[in-house]
Amino acid sequence: MKQISLNKSLSIEFTKNKFLISLSLLFIVTGLNYFYISYGDLPKGQEWQMIFSSIPFLDTMLISIMMSVLASRCIDIENKGNMWNTLPTLESRKRLFSSKLLFGLIHIALFCFIQTIMILYLGIKMMIGGGFPIFALLQTEFAEIIFGMIIFQLQCLLSLKFRNQFAALSIAFGGTLAGLFIAFVSKAALTPWSVLFSLSTVTMDYDSATRNMVLSWNAIDIKAIFISFLYFFVTYKLSLSVFNNPETGNFKIAHVKRKSKNAHTILPAELVKMKRNPVWIPFALIPLISACIGIINFLSNQGVLSFDWADLWTQESLFLGMFFLSPLIAILASLDFRMEHLGTNWNIMLTSSSRFKVLKDKWLTVATMSSICMIWIAFIYIVSGKLIGITGSIPKEFYLRIFASILCIIAISSFQCMLSLIIPSFAIPVGLAFLGNILGLLLTVKGFFYATPFSMLIYSMGSTNITGEINLPVVIITCLLYIFISFAIGLLYLNRTDIKTGR
Repeated sequence: MKQISLNKSLSIEFTKNKFLISLSLLFIVTGLNYFYISYGDLPKGQEWQMIFSSIPFLDTMLISIMMSVLASRCIDIENKGNMWNTLPTLESRKRLFSSKLLFGLIHIALFCFIQTIMILYLGIKMMIGGGFPIFALLQTEFAEIIFGMIIFQLQCLLSLKFRNQFAALSIAFGGTLAGLFIAFVSKAALTPWSVLFSLSTVTMDYDSATRNMVLSWNAIDIKAIFISFLYFFVTYKLSLSVFNNPETGNFKIAHVKRKSKNAHTILPAELVKMKRNPVWIPFALIPLISACIGIINFLSNQGVLSFDWADLWTQESLFLGMFFLSPLIAILASLDFRMEHLGTNWNIMLTSSSRFKVLKDKWLTVATMSSICMIWIAFIYIVSGKLIGITGSIPKEFYLRIFASILCIIAISSFQCMLSLIIPSFAIPVGLAFLGNILGLLLTVKGFFYATPFSMLIYSMGSTNITGEINLPVVIITCLLYIFISFAIGLLYLNRTDIKTGR
């Protein structure tokens, strides 16, 4: 049989993955990147150093999540359609894998191109003098491309090993979180998610006496470049090896026989689906990782931080609340709807129970498990504070904020269930949750904390100031409004739309 050319295979990848969707994701990511870089005042005489020092921080998250979502979607299409035996009859596995890598490379190259235009525009807009640092720009673009491809290849490997995508995307978020925190401890690329920091073009030196930040250009770090190439080739070889034998590389969770449930008792069925997936692992480990690294940072920066409950909460919850908790809820919602989006399961589900009950039970399942995660975060905080010897009472505002955060989590659960119902892809709702968090952070800074459910959670957790005043009535009313709107849209979609199966 005639083999498909590489160009044709690449074209098929763009068609399967709906390039318009991935392009929209790309522009949203680069737009958020621009707003972050341009936010705030730049130190006089060090404007370019400040711009390039801020790039690795946000781009470690943005590129990691963008490439993880793209890779997950790339592999999941074949997983859902059971196409691994059919595709090799049309083209070689290596060519198929190469087309997927080219798909990822084009996206990260487009990201770097748009970012370059934005940096140039920012320099003109702010009339930054001193000459444009072209070498720093080239070094940054190189770092972002190789980092993006490392993450893309790693996520392809994970998506092949864990075909339900829950574990794959959970590892991606956990790795991104660990990479961010490790960057504050060591500049070395101790994980694949730390590569971009290790190749940073700017060094930041903080003077604790004067509390001033001094920025200086970095020399080329040959060791960091070597390690980044090592990560690249290792992830390439491993992902290619599993790609060539997907039937043997797939990790399967042992199936345990259970008594069947009544078809009209949907909520136990939802819980059974969760029991058959290791859903508790990321919900337990990611807050624990955040707390452990936060404690290390808290204890090692006592020259800047106070040894009290307020600053401990800042270190333990900052990145978790601002960036990672909402995507975790989104992963859980995508998992809960994944089974229905396969085969003809929607037909079976909707003939055995009312649409209202199906949507309600899924929302309650996601909301309950996510709320337990918030309680776990609070428990870790209290226990860790006692263990390291913090004296005094826990701020009374802490309990109020935990209550408000649980309300926001319930609202986000409703919103993400609505997205996962409408969008059959596992990864896209997760990516939208992460981008919604970034947008929510910007809105919270501007004072519009009520604008999205994500900004409501950031405001309620008070990760930057736990003792600050919280407007609880507004939080309660707004959360109820988001729950009602999301649930109404989901129910309207189920009632008015013919659910397409087998996607």
